[in-house]
Amino acid sequence: MIYIKPILYLLPLGWLWFRLIDHLRVGWSVYPQYAYGWAVPCLCLYLLWRNAETRKCGNADMLESRYAPIPTPFSFSAFQLFSFFLLCFLYLPTRLIQEANPEWHLVSWALALEVVAITLLLLRTIDYGSRITHHVSRITYHVSRFTFPICFFLVAVPWPTVIEGPVIQGLMRANTGVTVELLGVIGVPAIQHGNVIEVATGSVGIDDACSGIRSLQATLMLALFFGELYALSARRRALCVFAGFVSAFVFNVGRTLLLTWVASAKGVGAVASWHDPAGVTILVACFLSLWLIARGLQKAESSGGKAETLKSETLKSSAQKAEGEEEKAESRKQKSEPGLARFQYVSFSAFQRFSIFLTVWLLVVETGTEIWYRVQESHLPKAVAWRVEFPRDNPSFRESPLAEATRRVLRPDEGISASWTEAGHLQWQVIYLRWDAGRVVGYLAKSHTPQICMSGAGFNLRASSPTRFFSLHGIQLPFCSYVFGRDGDSTHLYYCRWEDRPSKEMNVGEKRIRVALFRSVWMGRGNGGQRVLEVAIRGIADQNEADAAFTRELEKLIRIEKPTD
Repeated sequence: MIYIKPILYLLPLGWLWFRLIDHLRVGWSVYPQYAYGWAVPCLCLYLLWRNAETRKCGNADMLESRYAPIPTPFSFSAFQLFSFFLLCFLYLPTRLIQEANPEWHLVSWALALEVVAITLLLLRTIDYGSRITHHVSRITYHVSRFTFPICFFLVAVPWPTVIEGPVIQGLMRANTGVTVELLGVIGVPAIQHGNVIEVATGSVGIDDACSGIRSLQATLMLALFFGELYALSARRRALCVFAGFVSAFVFNVGRTLLLTWVASAKGVGAVASWHDPAGVTILVACFLSLWLIARGLQKAESSGGKAETLKSETLKSSAQKAEGEEEKAESRKQKSEPGLARFQYVSFSAFQRFSIFLTVWLLVVETGTEIWYRVQESHLPKAVAWRVEFPRDNPSFRESPLAEATRRVLRPDEGISASWTEAGHLQWQVIYLRWDAGRVVGYLAKSHTPQICMSGAGFNLRASSPTRFFSLHGIQLPFCSYVFGRDGDSTHLYYCRWEDRPSKEMNVGEKRIRVALFRSVWMGRGNGGQRVLEVAIRGIADQNEADAAFTRELEKLIRIEKPTD
């Protein structure tokens, strides 16, 4: 029975971590560069178990802190107390926003930081354990020993878009540029167009897998894990992270060079059979290289610490002798002072009170969040949906399937890419994607953006406009317009991302303003069906002429479907 109460009082922490992992698992499944997130919770648990075992095995510094004088009153500073209640309060708005915008990376970071900080602060209340609370303090005796394993979970949180976007594009360009130079050295003619390498047999696109971003993020996770596993100093941990980044980039350049050489020698079609095996190979190579680097740093650090080892053994011996004397003294005190046990129990009582408060607050937050959205969504009118009707009777109409890599990443329930020519000189290209209702659609729909796709194809962004609403058939369709250029030609591109919701505040295009993200809390959960329409026009230089032609064509393309519940 002595273990039942501690487990019960740890349940609110268990719920917080369940909520956090359940929120992040969608991103781990949707974004390939974050697939390693599935392994992070297991690694965190292993590090927690390892640190607990280190303490039980009698590590010198742990023994020294174990036998430090036990403070008589429970100590929790005013700042820590204020922080705990502030974080608990902030969990409420975070949950409200997260429920409506689960794909917003800043919300993921807010939720993760709150859960991690609340966990550390709550465990801090049992940091001053006594003999009576020994069964709890054996697991969470000194919070500083478990700070890193708990904070290590943050490596599984997707990077904010404002950071991830430039890093991905920068790595792609650097990878492509270095590869083109190396191809020239080995005598393979190649030309760089953005993130595309053109060789004699065709073009090879460099996606985020080849850019090194996946290996970069996985390498960061492994470098931090090995640094804690081998107890490296802060300087050597930083060196391990840097070495991991360099090795990830070098191996990815080697992969890109191999794939491009295969395309040049055997044709672009042969790249598919080499793509995935090459990717697995560099991941294994990065892992082994980083492991060897970490082991080397550990040996270099341990070779200079022989004197410290002797000192630790002396402390350990002294602590072991003190253990028997302290246990005897405490036993005599408990017999002579029966009220002492009740006084020492105050530490665990503080943990109980904070845990009960957190449990009640979580019930209020979760119940209130569910009631709020049920009430708000019950007042919404039926959703409006539409579809695209292509001019299939046009002799120049061509429909082509989505690229396999695009379909694998975006996973649309319906995806069509078509092109045709009108008036002898206007070239139209339309991409239409649709996702059925579900929690994952927000992640998938926002993975397709013109800046990334067009820039990756070698186009330069010349101009862009804020979201404009085009009125037709009784609905307001939001479009962002762009002008891209390459080789002296201009392409006018119109992009719309639409959620099957009745309010235009839910559909403000690709550049959703922050006000609209918060406003969605009043509009209900954003997990309805979504559609993406991308229309590109070539053959027009003037923006006004392009807008007029787009408006005319849009009237023909859009057909309203019956409202759905």
